[in-house]
Amino acid sequence: MPTSFIPFTMCATVREDHKSTFRTDLERVASGRRGWAPLDVVKSTDTQALLQGAIAQSVHTATDASLARYLHDRLVADNDIHLDITVNIAR
Repeated sequence: MPTSFIPFTMCATVREDHKSTFRTDLERVASGRRGWAPLDVVKSTDTQALLQGAIAQSVHTATDASLARYLHDRLVADNDIHLDITVNIAR
C-alpha cells in the first residue's frame, strides 16, 4: 500500500541566546541527510526562516501542534538544533 505524504510549512525563529548559530542551524535543518522529513528553505532573514517539507502521514500529522512537537523532538535529537518552530499542515 502506498504511503501518503502530508505537505507542511515550518517557520523557524532564532532563539535569543543562539543568534550566532542561526545560519548553521538552518543549514543543518535543510541538509539532505534527514530522511524522516526533508526540508527546503523557501526564504530567510537573520532571525526567521520559512521552510517547506512533506512527511509520511501518521499520528504525528493529526494537528499542527502534534507535528511541531514531533519535528522539534527530532531536530533536537538529531543535531541539538536551537530553533523555535511553528508548523502549518497543508490541508
